Amino acid sequence: MGRRTVQTRTNSKPASQARRAERAPVCGRARFREPGFNPFDVELFDLSSTGFRMVTFARPQVGKHIWVNLPGLQQLEAVVRRGDGNNFGCEFVHPLHPSVAKHLQVKLR
Repeated sequence: MGRRTVQTRTNSKPASQARRAERAPVCGRARFREPGFNPFDVELFDLSSTGFRMVTFARPQVGKHIWVNLPGLQQLEAVVRRGDGNNFGCEFVHPLHPSVAKHLQVKLR
């Protein structure tokens, strides 16, 4: 039998918390809504091709599917992954193309 190589992570975070895409700080406005509810305005603070961080007075539940309108794009489905006070980290169901994410990151700086 051959030798098995074991890779170790250099990142101190567990694999479940590792980021899949580079996030960038942004400052912009968007709207989100939960199915069956009216939309709420939100402030965007981080954005990557796989997700974003928003601040809102609405209280979406972690695990809840939401729809978000980012500037210049159609509604996108996302899942609320974490919440801390009025800050919510969300993951896109279908990640943005990296060039689209980069364009929004530059536009919203």
